[in-house]
Amino acid sequence: MNDVYFLSGWAGVAELFPRLSQRVRFTVPFLEGDEAAVVDDAARSGAAILAGWSTGAHMIVKYAKRLLPLFPKVVLVAPFVRFTDSFPGRLVRSMIARMEREPDATSRDFWKACGFSGPAGWHPEWAPPLTEGLRYLLASEARPSPVPADNVTVLHGTADRIVRKPALAAVMADLPGATLTAYPGGHCPDEAVLEPYLFAKPPAPRHGT
Repeated sequence: MNDVYFLSGWAGVAELFPRLSQRVRFTVPFLEGDEAAVVDDAARSGAAILAGWSTGAHMIVKYAKRLLPLFPKVVLVAPFVRFTDSFPGRLVRSMIARMEREPDATSRDFWKACGFSGPAGWHPEWAPPLTEGLRYLLASEARPSPVPADNVTVLHGTADRIVRKPALAAVMADLPGATLTAYPGGHCPDEAVLEPYLFAKPPAPRHGT
């Protein structure tokens, strides 16, 4: 098994990835620290593979210049430069308002929209950090200059209703050399789709000439 650091998405708790979360170093932004904390944790992890889904993938793109050279292999699932490029800001603001009233239902509806088929438990203490996470998604934008990305694989679902193709194109423009692979499914693939990309042997480190 390779040492994999997985930076999950908004409300992407371990219960939604029951097999994966047992095999990797699994981190959920906002529930386990803000952007600065989780990016620093990833950078110090010493893992062979860095992976991110949705918001986690966005953070990796945002700090690509710092993070990409540290890992022989990087896997980004449904990354975006700016969340509101394909998910309207008014809907994010509506989710923020709804989190005040019914955070459990708000998160469950989002999980369903992402394509998760299994239920996840809810903990009331999640509500404040996840609400802050939604405010982050309204404001955050990755503005990297193009970073060589021959070690990057980008995965995108053909039925993704959260991050759409135009938003994905903006990411690919900033990651020259990255490989784009489509999978049949929604915003998050089944674990069986992810596992071959995360647990295959990473390439040997490249040496300068």
